[in-house]
Amino acid sequence: MKTSSKRIIAAIIAAITVLACLTLVGCGKAATKTVVKVGVCGANNNQWLAVQKVLDEQGANIYIELVEFDAYNLPNEALNTGDIDLNAFQHKAYLASDSKANGYDVTSIGDTLIAPLSLYSKKYKSIDELKAAAASSEKKLLIGVPNDGTNLSRAIKLLETAGLIKVDPAAGYTPEISDVTEYLCNIEISPVSANTLTSTLDDYAASTINGTYAVPFGLIPSRDALIIEKQSEDGSNPYVNIIAARTKDKDNETYKKIVAAYQTQLVAEYLLEAYNETFFPAFDYNSDYTVPDTFVSDIDSYKTTK
Repeated sequence: MKTSSKRIIAAIIAAITVLACLTLVGCGKAATKTVVKVGVCGANNNQWLAVQKVLDEQGANIYIELVEFDAYNLPNEALNTGDIDLNAFQHKAYLASDSKANGYDVTSIGDTLIAPLSLYSKKYKSIDELKAAAASSEKKLLIGVPNDGTNLSRAIKLLETAGLIKVDPAAGYTPEISDVTEYLCNIEISPVSANTLTSTLDDYAASTINGTYAVPFGLIPSRDALIIEKQSEDGSNPYVNIIAARTKDKDNETYKKIVAAYQTQLVAEYLLEAYNETFFPAFDYNSDYTVPDTFVSDIDSYKTTK
């Protein structure tokens, strides 16, 4: 009887051990993470460490592997051919243009950030002051804008939002100066090279400047800008950056978890704190927050494992 009982107990223990091994996907081994390769360009990509931190805290079992490219024409090609799983380097307008030109079957699956144009002035402290000055001036007030096609269009749309001009609606998000139908104030739009707009700001009543030039010059959008370019309420702004996937994978549940992790408060705070408002989150977040002094360095030093 004792021998029989021992055998039964031993069999039960063995069964439990096998079950435990199966649960852990092999004895002594934790379940491996799903590796997702994300194509990026440029140096400003540490927000993906914040995304990884969110995924780990959620127990999502997803590992983000960044694949860096040194030219903007490469990540969509790599995504289309299956060399990477997602990419995150471009705005919607670039994706549409690149896909049309090269026949890529790639689509946006989520908004990430916007590198906004902002209207700055050393002469006026608000849009209302600028409008009042234009109304009382005999000479047209010069407004500096970037002279390259995409950013010129963005600048014109920003001036429209500021109430300085009216633009032909048919021009959509790509208006030219010829699409301005009415000047609501006594101003003149002056296109110049984008990289000169900070150093020549004194020469203009105001200038529209991209954050990549403004912030290194010491201009902070929330402190110094008269108006900041934002994501449109209906999400149609084509200059918002996105995460892209192959169209056939747009409903992939793993990729949806990555988008959701990106569009969290932690990532929003990192974007704002780490890049000094060069970038703004293009998703809902609470702008009334506080973070410790070590917040950015803690994210930058975050480590994870596959």
